Amino acid sequence: MATLKDIAAEAGVSVMTVSNVINGNHKKVSQTTIQLINDLVKKYNYVPNLSARSLTSKSSKLIAIILSNSDPLYNYFTNPYLSELFGEIETLVRKNGYFTIIRSVLQLDNVSDILKNWNVDGAIFLTHQEESAIDHILDTAPCPIVFVDSYTESNKNALVVGTDDFKGGYIATKHFIQNGHKKIAFAGPYSETNKIIAHRFEGYLAALKEANLPYQEDYLICTNTSYEDGLVLGREIANRKLDITAIFTTADILAIGLMEGAKCNGCFVPNDLSLIGFDGLQLCNLVSPKLTSVSQNVQQKADSCVQLLLKAMNSKHMKGTTVTLDVELAIRQTCNPCHN
Repeated sequence: MATLKDIAAEAGVSVMTVSNVINGNHKKVSQTTIQLINDLVKKYNYVPNLSARSLTSKSSKLIAIILSNSDPLYNYFTNPYLSELFGEIETLVRKNGYFTIIRSVLQLDNVSDILKNWNVDGAIFLTHQEESAIDHILDTAPCPIVFVDSYTESNKNALVVGTDDFKGGYIATKHFIQNGHKKIAFAGPYSETNKIIAHRFEGYLAALKEANLPYQEDYLICTNTSYEDGLVLGREIANRKLDITAIFTTADILAIGLMEGAKCNGCFVPNDLSLIGFDGLQLCNLVSPKLTSVSQNVQQKADSCVQLLLKAMNSKHMKGTTVTLDVELAIRQTCNPCHN
């Protein structure tokens, strides 16, 4: 296999000239020499050594995608939202001339070492992080990091891309109310520390209050957001363990599981139960009935993450930035007027 020196010797130029041409730096190089070098690169099928290039340029061209995980055997990419978001981010990273590595971490203390060992230029935390975790990570981070779907009020250096979660909970609940529903449940992994779900719940409460509808504690259903969790919840609702006519779930996949579980026990969406999900994923159109969902435009979120990270990587004095993206209700087939 030909080396950079071999091509330089055959072209009768310096190694630096060959390197400049390969990397697109054509200043002070004649068109004849450029053509000659490119022809030799094709002739010998020369592939640049990325490791050597990274040492020279002090850039690895690597962007790390990090997922925090408490279970070493858990596959995050069974979650269609994360799969779709990662796919969009990887496409954009590649279009901008970078390579993606992905790593799941069990302990946040390991994040800094991973980023240093791989010499990455930047990183994106794909999973939600609490404020204290963000502070800890940024204290030792060797490169810019963008946090997705996280909230921080105290850290002035954090780069965050999220969604208007409050509005999402509000518009979903208001849509139910406008269709005559009064017994509306909220389902998701609610906790005060999970700001994403907490903000969606606050939006839900605001819509109820605006309509002078009382909040009932048993209408808050704390559950994880897997398809299997939805199946269980759907069966429980079908068995009349909850006196509700509508339910807002904090993830599309949870809503789809719920719809199937309810149907298995004789409760049909939307005739017997109205349902709204959250994410607005492509799979909302692949189920029957098609799922009404709060759409957060995953492609736009991915673009915001990558552009914010690239800007930080190219700036020595990047200030902390929070990007909050709008949401809208994609009305399909899972919410009927209530006549009770």
